[in-house]
Parts: sequence; structure tokens; C-alpha cells
Amino acid sequence: MVAAEPGRTVSDRDDVIDFVFDLHGRVIALDYADRLWRALAGHLAWLVDEPGAGVHPLAGVSAGDAELYLTRRARLTLRLSASRAAAVGTLAGQRLDLGGEVDVGAARQRRLLPAGVLYSPFVSIGEMEERPFLERCRADFAALGVRATQLVCGKRRQSTGQDGEWRGFSLMIAGLGPEASLAIQRTGIGSGRERGCGIFVPHKSVVAVGET
Repeated sequence: MVAAEPGRTVSDRDDVIDFVFDLHGRVIALDYADRLWRALAGHLAWLVDEPGAGVHPLAGVSAGDAELYLTRRARLTLRLSASRAAAVGTLAGQRLDLGGEVDVGAARQRRLLPAGVLYSPFVSIGEMEERPFLERCRADFAALGVRATQLVCGKRRQSTGQDGEWRGFSLMIAGLGPEASLAIQRTGIGSGRERGCGIFVPHKSVVAVGET
């Protein structure tokens, strides 16, 4: 079983939560997302059939186009149904090859909390021009019952894997109420959630989103 964070209780009402694992490693492949998903699926066979399973991007910095240096803040975070607490806990203690080895440490549960501003570093919806990308995003948010009052498109993103290629932009959405914020965090938009796409987290402000 994965424990809840100190001072926070994960209740039955938290149907989707983040499972946050300590991560120990130094250098991995810059385009690691496909390797990470396949490594996770190798240890958690049920993951490939898990509706809405999401894998957050890893925190790191790069000085080129081949390697990513993991920061001290790097964590392996999976967004899953809270009912998977026991099953996902078996990932602790495993070693993953991401173009460089990383060791998975202890885990904790983290509730999704409402925030007026949300950010995703990579949204992939099949559009590579900014204007149609934003229009498609608005339509996808509307399908969730969310009126996107302010969208800010950031950097172009691209990732490749054995199953194809994912392209898109980073994206910020502001002016959200609590229910809309949680709805977006639970489901995201676009494709490739298992590879870090379309997963939204609280963001402090709208400043410099294009540089993130």
C-alpha cells in the first residue's frame, strides 16, 4: 500500500490521484517517454489496460539533444485511480532503463487539488499550428463541460517512440473554478497520457509560460 502524504488524507472521494515515487538516477535519454512507459508496463502488466493512466514528465535539464540530467526534484509520478494503491506499490525498489538507469524509491499518495491556473508541458492533439491547436483545445475542454476563458500556448513539443510520433505545444489554462480544475486534472486532453502528454498540474501564474 502507498501511504498518503503527511497531513493529508486520501478519501474514497478522491477517485483519481497521483502516486509519487522517489527517483534515484543521474542521466537518462532526453526523449525518454516511450522507454519509461514500456518499462512501467513491464513491471505493472495491468497498466496498459488502465483507463486514463497518466505518467508525469520527469524534472530535468539538458545542454544538448541527447541527454537529460535529472534534478533533485525529479520524481516518478503516476496519475491513476486511487483503487490502484496496493498494485502500484510494487513498483518501489525496481530499476528502470531509460537510456540510463534509475532506481524507484518509496512512494506516497497526493490528492488532486483545485487551482485557478493549470499547466501541461506537452499537449498532443494532432495540430502543429498554434491557432488550430488552440481551437481544438477549446473544443476538447468544452466537451468536458469546461469553458476555457484564457489559454496560453507555449513551446512546440515533439516525442518519438516505437508506436509513432507525438507533436504539440505546452499549454496553460486560467480562470478555472474548482470543479472545472479538477475535471481537467482527472481526464486531461489529447493523446499520449501514458507518455506525459495532456497531464495538467497547478501553475502559479501565467507569466513566462512560453518559456517553460
